[in-house]
Amino acid sequence: MLTGVNFNYYLEELRYEEFTCGLAVAGLLSLAPLGAAAASLEEAFADGTLNGHVGAYGVSSKAKGSDREGFISGSASLAYETAPFHRLSFGFGAWGTTELTETNDGDYRAAIASDAIIHQAFARYTGDDWGQLQAGRYEIDLEWLNDYILGASARLTQLGGLDLTLGWAERQAVVDPDEVSERFEKMNDSKGLYFVDLQYAPVQWLTINPYYYHAGDMFQAPGLKLTADYELSDALAATSMAQYVSSNTDSAFGQEDGDYLWLEQGLAYGDFGFYAGYMQADNDGTGGIASFGDQMPFEEGNNIISADAKTWYLGLDYGWH
Repeated sequence: MLTGVNFNYYLEELRYEEFTCGLAVAGLLSLAPLGAAAASLEEAFADGTLNGHVGAYGVSSKAKGSDREGFISGSASLAYETAPFHRLSFGFGAWGTTELTETNDGDYRAAIASDAIIHQAFARYTGDDWGQLQAGRYEIDLEWLNDYILGASARLTQLGGLDLTLGWAERQAVVDPDEVSERFEKMNDSKGLYFVDLQYAPVQWLTINPYYYHAGDMFQAPGLKLTADYELSDALAATSMAQYVSSNTDSAFGQEDGDYLWLEQGLAYGDFGFYAGYMQADNDGTGGIASFGDQMPFEEGNNIISADAKTWYLGLDYGWH
């Protein structure tokens, strides 16, 4: 189990000052390892996997001109997935959170909207070396769509070195130790979000990631992310990332067209990692691209996606096994 600490410091030209400290301690459970494909439906359920966590999370923050806020909570989850039966498997998971203490009345409920939620309920079909199909409630992690969705997607991996993910999501929920949604909320008034994400590595050290998001009556957003991983010496490795996304908004959405630029340089030496980055939002904002995900590297500080925001940040990682 990998344990680590992370420190972030950032400056924003919006004159928003905030200090946040977070603590999370979790134990992972993993029982009944997944075996080979089951010969019967009964064996598929008997040979499935059960995993979950038990943990505690605490946060304390103070914005300029405001009182300190914070809470400590405990959480636990269980998730079960059957063994494959004719390449088809089923999964189900539930998450529960309880308040331990809070600084002010309402601090806990502002972040933890539901004490219990069914966050996984899906069917997955895994192909023979070509990828997989998935539908239901499940976790997803794309550039501007993450957490848990209710939808369907396909991942295709046998396309001449390309890795393609495409699909549609109708609802979304955040389920983490620091935030839990009340329910799976409608996305784009049930019109949902279509997404396409392509990963291509023409050489071993470079990944090219074009993507596209389409939310009817809201926005259409193409983007491109480039990531280069290379070694400067036997002990020193580096990662360079550049990302740009542009959003063309619908007139009914009530927002102007926008874009977002994100640059980051990281260095790793042994168990230590250092990174520095810069983010810049368009004068009119980001055009709603951040409506269905949170890929920002900070626990707090959502003003980094506000109109005309320019943000510099530094980070230090240390991990040990």
